[in-house]
Amino acid sequence: VMQEAGTGTRGAMRIYVINLARAAERREKMARQFAALGLACDWIEASDGRALTEAELALVDHGKRRFLSPYPLSRNEIGCWLSHRRAIGQLLASGDAMAAVLEDDLKLSPDLPAALDAIERAGGDFDLIDLHRKFRKNETFFPCRRLPDGVTLGRLRYGQMCAYGYIMSRQGAEKFLAGAGRFADAVDKALHSYWRNGLDIYALERPLVENDDAGISYIEEDRHQDDGARRDTYPGAETLKWRAARQLTKLVNSLRKRRAYRALPKR
Repeated sequence: VMQEAGTGTRGAMRIYVINLARAAERREKMARQFAALGLACDWIEASDGRALTEAELALVDHGKRRFLSPYPLSRNEIGCWLSHRRAIGQLLASGDAMAAVLEDDLKLSPDLPAALDAIERAGGDFDLIDLHRKFRKNETFFPCRRLPDGVTLGRLRYGQMCAYGYIMSRQGAEKFLAGAGRFADAVDKALHSYWRNGLDIYALERPLVENDDAGISYIEEDRHQDDGARRDTYPGAETLKWRAARQLTKLVNSLRKRRAYRALPKR
């Protein structure tokens, strides 16, 4: 379900904000930020992990998932996946050349409107631009293209796996959705695994969105990432067979990632 926000003015680039219906406080907080920035957005009602259908649950490829993790995707992780897929599908349905997709627990930079406008004017010679940065110690940013208003696009070595906020072009949406029928990874990893999905991904030198950790984590409602005693695991996941299989998969993906990164054009 998509609803257009009633505050702010429409900029050139459409902005989709994914919001869970029962997370009204997040919607209100985001709406205030958009109003302050003079922006409008389209709300994408998130899929609630508590209300997934059997058909939606069956979209997880558990055969592949077992080679990636001892933990099945939680219902809320599946709902998050479906929500992002819906937002990206709206981009294709709209006919727009690109759009921003944001989650609803963010702090927005005052530079966001000007930066979105600069990227819009520059054109869609990309598949995905990550709007968030973690600034890890071993993270290296290589500038590739400088745009107006202090926006610098570049490549990020050891890029983070986050889906807090990004801009996706039409060609990027088509490419991603072509391989998004079934899934085995969380949506943030699926989006950023360019060595598997073929997406041409850029980062920004200065982030435009920041995760707001002050609120409730709906993902953690049923994932229990920090509580191993409560976290679901696949049967036999810790046997030598499956531990070795996951280590081999991790090694292969690491090699593929390094090879793909070296092949990225430094435009």
